[in-house]
Amino acid sequence: MRGLKIKIVNYHSQKYRLYLPGVAAFLLSVFISSGSFAQNNSYLYRVNQHDFIRYDLNELHLFGSDKYSSRFYNKLEKMMQTGEGRINIVQIGGSHIQAGTFSGEIRTRLQQLNGEMNAGWGFMFPYRIARTNSPFGYYIRYNGRWQSCRNIERRKTSNLGVGGISATTSAPKAELTILLEDENQLDYRFNKLRIYYENRKVNYTVSVDSSLLIKSTKTKDYFEFELNTHVDSLVITIQKKRNTSGSFTLFGITTESAPNGILYHSIGVNGAHIPAFLRCQLFEKQLALLKPDLVILGLGINDAYGRRFSTEKFEANYGELITRIRRAAPETAIVFTTNNDSYLYRRYVNKNGIKVEKSMFKLAAKYHTGVWDMFEVMGGLNSIVLWEKNKLARHDKIHFTREGYLTLGDLFFNALMKNFENYMNEKNKLTTAVTETKNN
Repeated sequence: MRGLKIKIVNYHSQKYRLYLPGVAAFLLSVFISSGSFAQNNSYLYRVNQHDFIRYDLNELHLFGSDKYSSRFYNKLEKMMQTGEGRINIVQIGGSHIQAGTFSGEIRTRLQQLNGEMNAGWGFMFPYRIARTNSPFGYYIRYNGRWQSCRNIERRKTSNLGVGGISATTSAPKAELTILLEDENQLDYRFNKLRIYYENRKVNYTVSVDSSLLIKSTKTKDYFEFELNTHVDSLVITIQKKRNTSGSFTLFGITTESAPNGILYHSIGVNGAHIPAFLRCQLFEKQLALLKPDLVILGLGINDAYGRRFSTEKFEANYGELITRIRRAAPETAIVFTTNNDSYLYRRYVNKNGIKVEKSMFKLAAKYHTGVWDMFEVMGGLNSIVLWEKNKLARHDKIHFTREGYLTLGDLFFNALMKNFENYMNEKNKLTTAVTETKNN
């Protein structure tokens, strides 16, 4: 067993939080053998306290008993016990996810569970090409002329992948430079990366520093590079063959740092609703390449922003998206996050949040997915006012402050871990009952 390490940190606020990254695996092993984990794991759920947040409602609904969630939890159990295996998680949403703080907090908490579950950063994109904000944690410099397309831009025509955004160049030479932020809590230096692309005329080459290279692989869908060391920055060179025409389109980059552990892909496009991702022609193909074990769907806030919201159309669109996800990854577990409470035009309480909540529970029962009811955990209708008053939400009464997004990430993580406990308790009881029956 690893040495137990206690680390108290001043964690994204002036309040202190306790993290014991080496303890979780030990406690889980105790729990598996004795069933006593639930009494000893309160440290997992430390989160800043506010009297308007419904901590008593913070749970995953309809998750843990079907074949999809059981497969995910069994993989997590094995990883917690042995440190072996890979879990791939994909979170998809709009501006809440593009900002990277909400999803980044979940990534960090999961990868800290036993100290050795950090498989890397996951999905990246040079958002600056599209003149939009980069997620916290990294940025990508670029040169050469590029044109961008996002799935919310209906007037533009371009193939799009699972990331919902693309960048295209016809330049003779272009470069992308990945740079990791020093402020990252975990070490996200990487030694493997994939570059998802389209180059119909097969006239562009993609390369990295040859002195770093162990192996390179090219398919019609991606370039993959394995490096001889872990790096926190890397220049990617994209070069056109002489006397040729055509263009090169980038759909995204994934970086990895270890074969075992959790790889968390955060995919968000500001303003995106469900139809925006349904317009992504290569969505299924590229999602299949990510091999997700869990998909977290946070789409809905932009679908329900307006007075003409249709639950029928909303449910039909989400049903189509789930169908595509399951075609790409037949065994993946799926969790909905309901809309946050919000205002319309900064003036009117958005009652569509209640309609979305009901629709997601209906969809979850139909498609065997889970639900994290963020709307109720926040405090229900008009609770966004209290979040704003306590500097957790912005004045637009839709988005959150950094502290607010971190709090949401902590809450989701806690709900997932409590659900995991419940699953393991039930599994342990069943195993005990079967053993006792055999002995008798």
